[in-house]
Amino acid sequence: MTETFRTRNQRLHDDVGYVELLEVTNPSFSGPMHICNDVQDFVSRGTSYIALPFRFTLPDDVSGQAPRMQLQMDNVGRGFSDELERLQPGTTTMAKLIIVARDRPDEHVHTFWLPMTQISITGAAASATCSVDHLSRQAACKVIADPFTLPGIF
Repeated sequence: MTETFRTRNQRLHDDVGYVELLEVTNPSFSGPMHICNDVQDFVSRGTSYIALPFRFTLPDDVSGQAPRMQLQMDNVGRGFSDELERLQPGTTTMAKLIIVARDRPDEHVHTFWLPMTQISITGAAASATCSVDHLSRQAACKVIADPFTLPGIF
């Protein structure tokens, strides 16, 4: 985080403000989705982000499970639901949350990587669970030696 951004963020009145950008990727998508949490489109580093309000529900502190944050966005067309319906099983959908100041759109102040699971679409909204729980529960080795994969050694 830059010192300028931190100073502005701690003021009582911020004249500039910031914009949240979201880049959602999956191997089955035709390309990354670029979304900005604003009422008008936004350009950062030559990439155009489509204005689409989204919000995060912070995780609850539940014992015995990893924290899970909810991402919700309005489903008002723009082809996002078509991309989400094309999700292939076994692929990981990643969301990259980027924070930028309005007066410096090419300076990414902070970036968060969020693995997304349990993606669902309704007529009014699309939602997903953001958690590293799915990634941390995967096996370290994708192929292991067992009687099925290497029957000759058993």
